[in-house]
Parts: sequence; structure tokens; C-alpha cells
Amino acid sequence: LAILYVNYFIYRGIKEKKNFAYAGGIVLFLFLYSVFTIHGREYPGDTQVALVQLNIPPFLKRYAPDSLKLERIKTYAREDACLIVFPETASPCYPGNSRKCRRFFEEISRGRTILMGSPDAEYGRDIKRYRFYNAAILFEDGRMRERYRKIYLVPFVERLPYDDIIPVLRKLDFGQGNYSPGKEYRVFRTSCGNFSCGICFESIFPRIYRRFVRNGAEFFVNITEDSWFGRTPGPYQHFSMARMRAVEYRRYMLRCGNTGITAVIDPYGRVVSKLGLFEEGVVRGKIKRIREKTPYAVIGDFVGWMLLLFFSLSLFFTPKPYYKHRTAVVDKGARIGEGTKIWHFSHIMGGAEIGRNCVIGQNCFVGRRAKIGNGVKLENNVSVFDLVTIEDDVFVGPSATFTNDINPRAPYPKHGNWIPTLVKRGATIGANATILPGVTIGEWAMVGAGSVVTEDVPAYAIVYGNPARVHGYICECGEKLKFDGERAVCEKCGRRYEKKEGKVFPSESF
Repeated sequence: LAILYVNYFIYRGIKEKKNFAYAGGIVLFLFLYSVFTIHGREYPGDTQVALVQLNIPPFLKRYAPDSLKLERIKTYAREDACLIVFPETASPCYPGNSRKCRRFFEEISRGRTILMGSPDAEYGRDIKRYRFYNAAILFEDGRMRERYRKIYLVPFVERLPYDDIIPVLRKLDFGQGNYSPGKEYRVFRTSCGNFSCGICFESIFPRIYRRFVRNGAEFFVNITEDSWFGRTPGPYQHFSMARMRAVEYRRYMLRCGNTGITAVIDPYGRVVSKLGLFEEGVVRGKIKRIREKTPYAVIGDFVGWMLLLFFSLSLFFTPKPYYKHRTAVVDKGARIGEGTKIWHFSHIMGGAEIGRNCVIGQNCFVGRRAKIGNGVKLENNVSVFDLVTIEDDVFVGPSATFTNDINPRAPYPKHGNWIPTLVKRGATIGANATILPGVTIGEWAMVGAGSVVTEDVPAYAIVYGNPARVHGYICECGEKLKFDGERAVCEKCGRRYEKKEGKVFPSESF
């Protein structure tokens, strides 16, 4: 939300030359809050942990004798730590189903707390076959205590999606696993603290860890098997997701990978200790047990969903900044200002620019390279073709036409090589007038109805006829001026004008 507002105020600042202070204020607040949060809090207690990175290649993990793998596990289980963590599927056997396997792990866990990534299975009486799980099993003081079964399975790798809903999918074999998802958001309650364990790519789902926190987890564990990534960006991206979960919920994250990256991550996303890719060894560290909840842990995605709902509804209920009759056509790419009204059967082509508070009457046409200023009024049946520019506060009467080609031929199109026309601020063009290309109509000039304008019209001039000729001058307010020599005073509004060398302009000199 903060990022959204900062970008909004920067955009407004660039567009309107203000609001930069708001963006700067938000950034400053976030900076000071971060400094206070990181340096202003201390958490009591230390728990010694050891994370074992076995670094067993996938081929050996599958085909090497179980005795060799169990011997390696036994060696690392002697670590002097309150909690010893092994990676995903580190156990080559099923402790929950094999007595021999279970006795082995109970033996090496005497006087210790060990979290072991392991396969797990149970017989489903409803389906009359075994269900297999990707699990993390807790052994403490020589007993198998609890287990967490992975809830979010990797699609097409650990399970074919929707095979529980569409049974025929179970007959398809793409080499995928046949795991079942777990159902319980387990918190392991031990002498080392209360913690929860996500398995593999579950670290990308904030909602899982939110459930863990709400259930009482004081720190997190994430065990994974990333060897199949190889030396690619994949392991680093996966590792970054675990850091995000630590920051979101302000909890220590113990990440243990078979081939890496294994690390202790503090509640601010900082790596305390780490072992890189494809190295064998142990990452040791001390962590603190944290019980307080972050705002995100309390409210979750509520704000995000509310914003999504708000913006979705705004698509249907927020009025456009301008009014368009349902029969009018405004092509994509047309730029239309706030307060403008476009009436029946008018067509505004993409690329056209129309300013604020304009009125576009019925059956008007505005070309893609035409520009219309603010406060312009086009009466019915007016055509404004490409390269015609109409400045602010211009009035164009019914059926007036602007042209942009002096000698058009249907078989020989100009392909955009039109001649520009300019109508300056405040001018009035009467009904059925035709403005030939290349003409400039001066400020506050008035063109009579039915006129054909073939040459430039001076500012404040009154022109009419075919071809249109100057027949006098008019005030900005619309009153005809009566000159006494080279000076005139409007009888209606009192504005003063001078005429020099055939040009009329406002004057304050008399």
C-alpha cells in the first residue's frame, strides 16, 4: 500500500509539479520506522540450533544403500544443539511405518530434539490403499512425537492436480509422484520452543506461515530438496522466499536444504549464518523465540482484498471524467478532458485530443490528429479533420467544416501529408462555414454563416462571404466595434482597442 501511494504522489508530482512532499514524507516515515524496528527491539533467550546440509546428489539419494545414508544421519545427529534439523526426505525409510526405522531415529534422538524430513504413509480404509505424504517428523528424547504432512504439493511433480475430483486422472502417468496433501497446520511444541515447519515450495505461500503464527509458532523451519535446480537462479529465488516469510511475521527462519542453500535468517531477513550450494556441513546458530504478531499476521490479506474489491467495483461505478452518450463512438487512444460532453452519434478517433469542459454536439467528427482546446463548443454536424487545431473557448456553428486537403483525389490519397489549419482562442465560426486548409483564424474573430474562408483572418475581424472578406471588427464580448480613426471603445463592456497597419489589438493607452 505504501509503494502504491509513493508512486501515486510521484506521478502527481511530475504531472502537476506538486505532491512530491507527500511521497517524501511516506518514504521518510518508512525509513525511520525501519530503523526503530531493527535497532529498537531486543528479544529474550537464546536457543542453539544446528541445520544439517547432507549434500546427497539425487542419484545417490535414490539408489545408494539405506545403511550408508542412515550412517551419515547418525554422524550429524551428535551435534551439540537444542534442535537439529535435517532436510526434506533425508530419511531413506518410513519411521511411521517401519519399526526398525523408527527405533533407529528414536535411538539417535535420546537427549536431543531432531526434526527429520521423511516420507510417510497411512492406510486409507476409505480408498483401501496407502496414502503417501511428504512429511517432517519430530523425535525428542528417544520418542517419535509429532509429524507435519506437506499441505501444498508441487503440481505435476508430487501430484496431478484434481485427481481426487476427477478419478480418471489417476490413470495418467507423467512420472509424477502420488502424494496426498496434509490437512493440519502443525505447531511442534518442544523444549527448544514452539515452531512450525514448511516443506519445500510452501515457503512461497504467506498464508501457510500466517496459520502457523496464529497457532502459536515462535520460529519457523523450512526444509527443502533443491538439488534438482542445479546451479541455476532457482535455489536463490527459492531462498529469497524464505527470507520474505521471516520478515512478514518477524520470526527466525531456519532453512535447511539437502544441497543448499542452508541458513539461519533473523526476523529482518538478514542471514546470520549460511552454507552455500553443493557443500556438505552444518550451519550453527542461536535464535530467539518470538511471540508477538505483526500487523500482517493479524489482518492477513484483508487490506489487499478490500483494495481489489474497491478497484473492481470502480470499473463499473466510477464515472468517466467526461460524458459520452451511448451512441457516440470514442476510439481507444483518444484523450478527452474532464467535464467534456460528447453527444449522439459523434465519432472521436484514437489520437484526437479534446480539452476540458467542451461540448461536442450530435453527429460530429474529430480526426485522429486533430486538437481541440478547453471550453470549445462544436454544434451539430461539425467535422474537424486531421491537423486542425482549435484553441480554447472557440464556438463552431452547425455543419461547419474544416478541410485539410486543397485538391483531394480519391485514387491519389495524401497518406497523412495534410495541410494544418489553426483557429485561435475565442473565435466564432458561423453555421455551414467552410474553412480551407492552411488558414489561420485570429483570436476572437467572427466568421459569418455560410462563408468560405480562403485566407487568414485577422484577430477581432468580422468576415463573411464567398470568399470571406473583412467587413468590420468585433469586441471580445461579441459587440461590434465602431472605430473613431484608429481607436474604438466597446459600447457594451468598455474594452479599448487600437488599429495599426490593418491589425486590431487591445489597448490600455487611452
